[in-house]
Amino acid sequence: MRKHFLLILAVAAVAVSCKSTSGLSDESAAMRRDLAQARGQVDNLNQQLAEKDQRINQLLNEKNQVGRDLTAAQSKLQEVTEQLQETSDDYGVWFRVQIGAYEGRRIDKSLETTDQMSLEERDELQKIALGRFRNYDDAKRLQEHLKSVGLSDAWIVSYRDGERVPIEEVRN
Repeated sequence: MRKHFLLILAVAAVAVSCKSTSGLSDESAAMRRDLAQARGQVDNLNQQLAEKDQRINQLLNEKNQVGRDLTAAQSKLQEVTEQLQETSDDYGVWFRVQIGAYEGRRIDKSLETTDQMSLEERDELQKIALGRFRNYDDAKRLQEHLKSVGLSDAWIVSYRDGERVPIEEVRN
């Protein structure tokens, strides 16, 4: 009986051993499937990452182009602004030298010239001004010259965007 018991024990051990080898084989196959699936997911994520990197590079290129376009537009705006400042009374700050303000007899508006002489109706007075300067010092030189040739009533007036404003507003 002891031999049978040992034999049964040996058969049971072999059976358990076979069963655990079979279980390991099933477990190993499952692990291989999981590993293959994980590798597929990693490949998929790497592909998504590559696509995102490509999109980031594309967006950076677009940003750089927009930056270049903006710089060009700002340069053009500056150029147009400078042209407007040079030619338009309705833009920026101007200085003129006023030589008179008359209530009674008035100069006919048809005699007004473009840049050199302006006739302005304000406070029931006709005001006559000469020159058009962006720089106060240039207006000051004209004022001093006019005074030196006998026009004692010559003073500097200022305009901002086509509207007459106190000179203190634009000099500060």
